Amino acid sequence: MRRKNLKALSCVMAAALSASALAACNTTTIPEVTTAEESVIDSAEQTGAEKDGETPDSPDGAPMGEAPDGAPGGNAPDGAPGGAPGEMPGGPGGQGGPGGPGGPGGMPGAQETSTKVSVTEGDWSFDVITTGEGENKKVTSTITYYAGKEDAVVIIPSVLGGAPVTEISAQAFGHHSEIMAVYVPDTVETVSEWAFYDLNTATIISFANPDVSIDDAAFQSSGNAVLYLPESTTQTKAGGKDVVTSGTELLTVELENSESAAIAGGTYLNVSSDKNYSITTDDITAIAVSASGEASDVEVSGSTVTFSGDAYVAEEEKVEIFEDFKDKVKEADLTKTLWYLSEDDAKALKEKIESDESYKKLKSVLQFEEGYYINGDKVTLDKDVKAYDVKTGEEVENDTVTGAFPATGSGNYRYMSYEDTDNDGDVDIIYYSPYGVNYSYDSTVIKSDNENLNGLTARDTLNPIYLSFADSVVKASGESEDVKEKDLTIDTSKDGDAIGAEANEERSLVWADDYASITVDHINGTSTASANWAKMSYLTGLSSYNVEIAMEWGMNALLYATNGGIVTVGSTDGETSTFYANGDGANGVIAGGSGTKTGESDAKSDTASVYVYNADFTLEGWNNHVADVVYGGYAYLEDVTGTTGIDGSYSVGQASALANDFGNGVVDVKNFSATVYGNRSAGAYVIGGGVITAEDSSFVSKADAAAVIASGGTYKLKNTILEGVMGIKNRGGINTDSTSVFDNVTVRAAKNMSNYITGAKAKAAADAWEKASGTTELMHFMMSDADMTIGQLCENYDVNDSAKKKLLETLSEIAGETYTEDTKLRSSVLDNTYYNYSAGAYTGTTDFSDVPYLVVGSAYGGTVSSVMEFEAAGENLLFTNSKFENTNSDDYNYLIASEAGSAPVITFENSDASGIIWNEGDIERVVEGMSGSRSSALTVTFKNSDFTGSFADGSNGLWEVSGLSYTNSSGKTTSLNGNYYGAEANFGISATFSGDSVWTVTHDSYLGSLTIEDNASLVAPSGYKLEMTVDGKKTDIKPGTYTGEIVITVTKA
Repeated sequence: MRRKNLKALSCVMAAALSASALAACNTTTIPEVTTAEESVIDSAEQTGAEKDGETPDSPDGAPMGEAPDGAPGGNAPDGAPGGAPGEMPGGPGGQGGPGGPGGPGGMPGAQETSTKVSVTEGDWSFDVITTGEGENKKVTSTITYYAGKEDAVVIIPSVLGGAPVTEISAQAFGHHSEIMAVYVPDTVETVSEWAFYDLNTATIISFANPDVSIDDAAFQSSGNAVLYLPESTTQTKAGGKDVVTSGTELLTVELENSESAAIAGGTYLNVSSDKNYSITTDDITAIAVSASGEASDVEVSGSTVTFSGDAYVAEEEKVEIFEDFKDKVKEADLTKTLWYLSEDDAKALKEKIESDESYKKLKSVLQFEEGYYINGDKVTLDKDVKAYDVKTGEEVENDTVTGAFPATGSGNYRYMSYEDTDNDGDVDIIYYSPYGVNYSYDSTVIKSDNENLNGLTARDTLNPIYLSFADSVVKASGESEDVKEKDLTIDTSKDGDAIGAEANEERSLVWADDYASITVDHINGTSTASANWAKMSYLTGLSSYNVEIAMEWGMNALLYATNGGIVTVGSTDGETSTFYANGDGANGVIAGGSGTKTGESDAKSDTASVYVYNADFTLEGWNNHVADVVYGGYAYLEDVTGTTGIDGSYSVGQASALANDFGNGVVDVKNFSATVYGNRSAGAYVIGGGVITAEDSSFVSKADAAAVIASGGTYKLKNTILEGVMGIKNRGGINTDSTSVFDNVTVRAAKNMSNYITGAKAKAAADAWEKASGTTELMHFMMSDADMTIGQLCENYDVNDSAKKKLLETLSEIAGETYTEDTKLRSSVLDNTYYNYSAGAYTGTTDFSDVPYLVVGSAYGGTVSSVMEFEAAGENLLFTNSKFENTNSDDYNYLIASEAGSAPVITFENSDASGIIWNEGDIERVVEGMSGSRSSALTVTFKNSDFTGSFADGSNGLWEVSGLSYTNSSGKTTSLNGNYYGAEANFGISATFSGDSVWTVTHDSYLGSLTIEDNASLVAPSGYKLEMTVDGKKTDIKPGTYTGEIVITVTKA
């Protein structure tokens, strides 16, 4: 067997350490294998869907978490930088199994047998799948995750692991703010849902295969990207996008002996019309890497690449645990890292962090000193600590020179587990593991009696790399574990294992994993634990930090269920449970991962699930939801109240009461009441294939929408109140296959920022901070730290004493009270609408006018005084027996606003409404960081519903407001009651009045299509009359369908 030098990931920071630490990270020669998992799928074990002749979802990969708007600061996942040839790239997130060549392989078997080996090469994680044998043998690769974070133009390999790349899995490219263009080779046949999720900045996604099958949800939240296919395609639409074929050319690189390639590129469709992001054959040949990793095994001659050396081979890594340890440690436990820092090492690491462009802003939360660290948390070793090789049982001695135990990554030891046998807060036993860790999951289809869950796609398991950071006061793992408790009063900083309580990071109150169940009649729970996303980002090798790791994978949730686990708290007639948390990422509930037995009749649960009855949640940290579900998780809440954020704090936000994030999931609530306060904190937030249902409930958002729909999410609400700055907001792509239903729902737009720092006061505080610090930046985690003071803030930003003194004086004057170094930053005058914390730092522009339809201090523009607002989006909304209110004055009484290329379809049935229905029209404007031409439209139907109001298009149908003056986006001073971006009218509104509907026309109106059915009518207010023209021609108003430039004017009778 060929051998190759690999570096273990725990040496990710080795370059910053002194010689003593580097000695523990010397390269070691190990067998050249690359995988953590090989699965065999036999015909006798097929799922019901397969047996029924349906095509099961393909195996997916290993996305890491990243903010939806990209990292740093935004909504979406990062991965690890790939290692250079000869180095260990690391698994997804940088902490994966050993890198190196591997490839087509797997056990030979019958034709109906398939093997899957999960592999990582450079920035690419993929599954090598082998089916059949002999002449029927077929080997292909499926991309599961792309970990790159620097390339604006990404060329997806046509060969990975010696096999053609034929499929791209769900979220393989989720959340990349740096990507401008993606080129997909002609070998790719299938693209899964969410494959290119949340590529906010991408403008090109090009496929060289004219017949590629692209899931309708493949490009969710990637609204700026244009889809290109070859001219020979017969497809006009794919993935929810129009197909463009012009301005393209096929480029081909011939590959010789590709079975000896680790990475290679073949044929691509170049977008030659785009001079900034087009590609050449040189770009394609440049991605080539041989199976050996040796440059000498790759020969480039013009547009031909020839590989030499042995074929790429991947082999399964078998985990063996010494017999005496099998009752003490499980394979799933062997995921942690251990390292020791001397005083010099700690100093060198500090200097490295402070010089790292991606991490130097986080120096205040990435602090290390002399000592031992397990997963980045400082620990104490017992004076009689013992260390063992978990495979052989042999004792591992400390170094005779340094006196330190070896770091994981040195020698053959990659990870470890530990025991504190007497729970006195120090480590008594270390179990060293020679085995790698990789993340490979299967995309499953949930079977359930719950109609919302049934048929939902999910991941069977969450990422063990990130779960290795998770801890809990009460934990159960494995389907044989069934924990029952009557009453618990628990605190993350005091209870459970002493080591976990001392670290108090990523710590839950209750955690059920792998089909374990935990049932508690009553809990009084307190969490001061914080999700240290900075630490997790750095230690897993992310090239830029990811503020949403905890939200994606769930660590730090108070009630936590993973991989089929079940948590149940309370009963409807029992004592009320109470939950309090103030740390970042301390969600009340997170459930995710359907479990490895998904769909099987003997599975203990349908999916990871949390059930809560009769409880109250008070969550005062950033990114804290009452309940969030990820990757197919489920939550049910009944008789529950919840509060997220702090009244008057704008920045302790991104904490919707209910949410589903990162893949599908379902939340059902009954008699649920929530109030949320922070920036970008909706009452509820549903995305993708997720579903949120509510009955007899209420959602109130003080600084955002009551309900947000993103990228196809679905609501089913009944007997419920929605109240927010906007009632309903829809963003992130047009998806007319999704219909949200609102039955007997009150939707109310109510803006009241009286407790928040806004306008001139906010600007004065922001200016004072800029003068003191030299920057407008104020990172969100500074504000969301419950203990952060203004003095500590100044230290973190290197503000000198005189500037700090002046800052405190100025802030005191603005606040009307004395500020000192010990004044808490939260809820101070610096906690204001100037900063868009949820995206990491302020990035928008504003003139600070108190104008109801401006998003003050946010990078996300648009109308905010509307009952319903659509931004670069379009869903089907059905309202039955519902009511609508707008507490803004009549000048700003918007019922619907369709903006930035939106195209919603809205039906009112037995639901009267009033206000302005506005279509923005045509405009060149920025959406989610990308400028582009946007053309909006709007379809609305009134069935047995009266409408009192008007239809406006661009500036047509709007009016000047007496006493109003503000600066719009083009710098012009105006008093118009809308159209902030100055869009041109496009007559994009289509309206239908059916049944006995009556439209009372209150202002001049502009439409492109109008249908008046026989029993419906248009009337003028008392004392006025109506006149209609179609394409400038006067037309009688009577039943019928009219198309063209329709103008209805209202004049005095």
